[in-house]
Amino acid sequence: MVRRSLATVLASLAILVAPLASAIDSASVVRGGRLYDNWSLESKGRLPNHPNPAFNTRGVPVATADGWRCVECHGWDYKGNHGIKGISDRQKTDPTAIAALLKDANHGYGELLGESDRLDLANFVVSGQTDVRKLFELARQTKPAAANSDKAYATLCANCHGLDGARLRQMPPLGESARQRPYEVLHVALNGHPGGNMPALRTLGDETVAKMLAYLQTLPSINLAASIANGGRLYDDWQVHTGGQRQALPHPAYPPKAYYASAASETWRCKECHGWDYKGNQGQYASGNHATGIKGIRAMAGAEPVKMMEYLRSSSHLFGAVLKHRDLQDLANFVSYGQIDMDSLIDARSGQSRGDATQGAAHYRSMCAGCHGLEGRFVAKRHVGRISREDPWHAAHNMLNGHPDDTMPALREVDPKVISDILAHMQTLQERR
Repeated sequence: MVRRSLATVLASLAILVAPLASAIDSASVVRGGRLYDNWSLESKGRLPNHPNPAFNTRGVPVATADGWRCVECHGWDYKGNHGIKGISDRQKTDPTAIAALLKDANHGYGELLGESDRLDLANFVVSGQTDVRKLFELARQTKPAAANSDKAYATLCANCHGLDGARLRQMPPLGESARQRPYEVLHVALNGHPGGNMPALRTLGDETVAKMLAYLQTLPSINLAASIANGGRLYDDWQVHTGGQRQALPHPAYPPKAYYASAASETWRCKECHGWDYKGNQGQYASGNHATGIKGIRAMAGAEPVKMMEYLRSSSHLFGAVLKHRDLQDLANFVSYGQIDMDSLIDARSGQSRGDATQGAAHYRSMCAGCHGLEGRFVAKRHVGRISREDPWHAAHNMLNGHPDDTMPALREVDPKVISDILAHMQTLQERR
């Protein structure tokens, strides 16, 4: 009788323990998915400072950090990338064998990942791979509104990402990502972000995740006009605009003998090297205190923004270390699409606006005087008349894009003639002693 009671108790305990074991396995799998995405972020491990040998032998142009990510070799669909074999044939194999494989010479993770990390990653490879192509097709056939995915998104995701999916500046808007990189979005939805606290939706089922993707694909992309104007404010002074810490050391590309070399934070301002007319050593900063001899950005107008972002992250600029993804994207969009031919607004020799001051007076009084006053004395650090005469290119840039960390509207979408007319009127405003 006692034995039967003990057996009953043990059976009951087994029933209670089974869900716990399952939960532990699930936690290991989703963490393995995050390690697969970016193990250094998830484990807070230090990346090697040399290229991954597996990439080095193939001559694939991938950044050193990305070359060590599992996904870079094996892909978001787990079928391989860059001509490298995927991991799909490793499903339902022995996780201990996979964990051991991660230590071989081809992978080299023996000293980079701890034993538990390797086991989590192995558990993902063996038990966590999902047919993302099938989920993508299911998402295409789904009507998001009918699936109530808007309610699921609003409660599960919007608190961090915002209802429009664009709140986090560390990443592109969710709608844009879901349309351009659906397999990656599915992987992240199933497993969460590396190093983050995003909930993993794996246990809610593949159909729920597919419906979520379908809904995400209805969210808006980045507003290009707003992005360009924001990039213009970053070009002016990204340290002020982002509320970031002022740089204590000069930018390594800034000439050590140039005028502002001792003012470290000034050397990090884009305009300080490339000028308000964007011509650098060929424009208004060809001489004087602001001269650096550095080339302008006019030749980069029309360049592919993705390539511009890579350039901004490169060793020549180092902005990848100080700006978030969306800031880099906005700055790249400004350089690519936002530069205006200042010579069409301002005479390069005299600095006089090419506009009509009389026409500009009406625009100024209705659009600008509410903040700056009829005489241009308010809000701005300097009298707007003085700024407009001494540095009309600076004034025009701020009119087009607004001031960093300020509510001044950007007039970029206004007729350029109106801009030049307002500038002409501002050049007539005089300071009163």
